[in-house]
Amino acid sequence: MDYIYSISIPHYNSPVLLRRMLKSIPEREDIQLIVVDDGSSEENVNALKKLQHKNLELVLLEENRGGGYARNIGLQHAKGKWFISVDADDYFSDGTFDVFDQYESDDIDCLFFCLNCVNHEGTISVNRTSIPNEAVKAYIKKACKKTETDLKFRNTTSWNKLVRLSFIKEYNICYEDCRVNIDVLFSFGIGLNMRRFKAINETLYNLVSEEGSITRKPRTIEREYLFYLQAQKRNGFYEAIGLKRLPYYRYDFLYIPFMIKKRGIRGAIEFFNYRKRHIEEVKKARKQYLSLLK
Repeated sequence: MDYIYSISIPHYNSPVLLRRMLKSIPEREDIQLIVVDDGSSEENVNALKKLQHKNLELVLLEENRGGGYARNIGLQHAKGKWFISVDADDYFSDGTFDVFDQYESDDIDCLFFCLNCVNHEGTISVNRTSIPNEAVKAYIKKACKKTETDLKFRNTTSWNKLVRLSFIKEYNICYEDCRVNIDVLFSFGIGLNMRRFKAINETLYNLVSEEGSITRKPRTIEREYLFYLQAQKRNGFYEAIGLKRLPYYRYDFLYIPFMIKKRGIRGAIEFFNYRKRHIEEVKKARKQYLSLLK
């Protein structure tokens, strides 16, 4: 089968929410669905096996490896002309693939589109904004060097990008094998290498953003540190391409009021002590994305 679209969906213990995502995707012969289960419980795997959709392929991982690893497995199985990787607890808007069809034959590497931030009931959240979405909208409103740079390097998610698979393979673009901010390496690879692209004003994706969603998991000190470490990887990359300034580069002194506000004085001290014990790892992280520039 010659697929036009390959949709990769990492999954972990959320078959009910995954069902909603699947329902938002039309059952068409030219759409390939790849669900990569990232070591769910036996009960949830059994529920997953009962889900049905045209051209649905299940890949069952024996252990939990994290979203980045699962996205790469989905990418390896992709056979379509276009590729997108989404989250199991989100869903596409009505008519999304009719819009995709309008651009399917265009000579572009990437199609950027807009999204809504919603709660599980589908109500649009006025308390949550999306930097990637703002970057797309700003570029659509006024295409210039600044908005194009934001589109390329602040728009660091998978959900609002339909990417030509041959382009991904040509430049060996992949996801980072990590557990937080898993789309950054992939997005930077696209931003650095794409030659032709379009950004459209249609809202085609619903990002579920509230406590308990994939994007809003509660953070322990260890998990908070993982996000900090990812920021240092971005810092090293931004500095190398001449973007050592806000809103790209995150200076360490800004973490002091941020952590105090978020975790209190005691929690902030605990975080910075944890950081101090892992300072060599921090230094190494700042060099990790520089391989993209070689």
